[in-house]
Amino acid sequence: EQFSYIEPCLGKMPEDNTLHLMSDYMAALDGRELPLNVATLVGAGACATAAMGYESRSFTPEEREKAVGYIKDAMEAGALGMSFGIMYTPECYLSQEDLSAMAAECGRHGGMVSCHVRGEGDSLLSSVDEILKICRTADVPLNISHFKAVGLQNWGHALGHAIEKIEAAQADGQKVTVDVYPYTGGATTVMTLIPPCVTEGKPLSYLGTPEGAAHLRSEIYKKQPGWDNMVERIGWDRIIIGSVTLEKNAFCSGKSVAQIADELGMDPCEWIGQLIAEEDGKVGGILMSMSPEDVDRVMLLPYAAVISDSLYGGGDNPHPRLYGSFPKIIREYVLERGLMTMEQAIRKMTAMPAERVGLLDRGYLKEGYAADINIFDPAAVRDMATFTKSRQLAEGIAYTLIGGEVAAAASRKTSGAYGRLLKRK
Repeated sequence: EQFSYIEPCLGKMPEDNTLHLMSDYMAALDGRELPLNVATLVGAGACATAAMGYESRSFTPEEREKAVGYIKDAMEAGALGMSFGIMYTPECYLSQEDLSAMAAECGRHGGMVSCHVRGEGDSLLSSVDEILKICRTADVPLNISHFKAVGLQNWGHALGHAIEKIEAAQADGQKVTVDVYPYTGGATTVMTLIPPCVTEGKPLSYLGTPEGAAHLRSEIYKKQPGWDNMVERIGWDRIIIGSVTLEKNAFCSGKSVAQIADELGMDPCEWIGQLIAEEDGKVGGILMSMSPEDVDRVMLLPYAAVISDSLYGGGDNPHPRLYGSFPKIIREYVLERGLMTMEQAIRKMTAMPAERVGLLDRGYLKEGYAADINIFDPAAVRDMATFTKSRQLAEGIAYTLIGGEVAAAASRKTSGAYGRLLKRK
């Protein structure tokens, strides 16, 4: 049951899953030939779940010690740092003391914290304050993941205030950075659209009942204190279904909730509740929640690295960032719009993130460094993936080298497996 919660994002858990510690996972990968290089952060949510399950509360002292122990195990095994997802269960219920204790253990081993903050809409500023305080208390470098402002009413102004807070912390000596992907839509599980008060203590099948539909309708159009209500912020027409598991619902992929509800002659709220009930919550969504001007503003920050934030679990219509993020930067930001130089763009995708996570022999074309290299014709590079047709490989990348070996030619994988497990030095 706990694995089904993340299935829309990460795909189905392998049936032979028997690894219980990050050190077990690292040992299983160490020395194996892999299709690409693999490195990892330890997930605070996984540690919290292992310590106490999906409880709606803070840790007991014993549980906190257990969660911190899982982080210690991971860091000693070579994890690059730790990731927070404070928006998600069960981390959203933990106290600042709990979160700081986990972050501090990561910091003791020389790692960094990458964080999905609690809220990216109306609560963006308080959420940035929260994670700055947590990491300042823990004395650990912070990277804010996919830094953005969501919700139409927050576009154009909230981000500027959040940047002021980050740069004030930097001026005071705190190590704070951000990352960004080049799209105005983000991907997550559709369960994040449902107000917690509607499903607390109830099975997901409740959403498919008349009582559950009425309950959902009464809450989903309200502002919810301490929780970003994305339906109220952006509307059903900006919420696209990305993945489902049942064949009967395959027609939904790539369509907005508003479009589907209109085709079926149903209330969007009633239909999404019915879908979640039928799919047991295993529905992926793409939320078109960001302003293009805000994305540009973050992209051009000197301390903003470029990421894809890709989810490989996917379904039939994953977010196009899985296939297009980095070629899109070259095509759009460098060649078409001229917002940055090629050198700046490449640094944001290579040297900057490598240095940030402590991969000290990567990210540069330099003697003694690992030869992980993409060879491409700038004029020919194009991202082909779109929101409605996302499983399309980019064009214009002639060769991909991993460790000096040709792993792909003309965007097609070769027969070799040259990737390795990478660890924090």
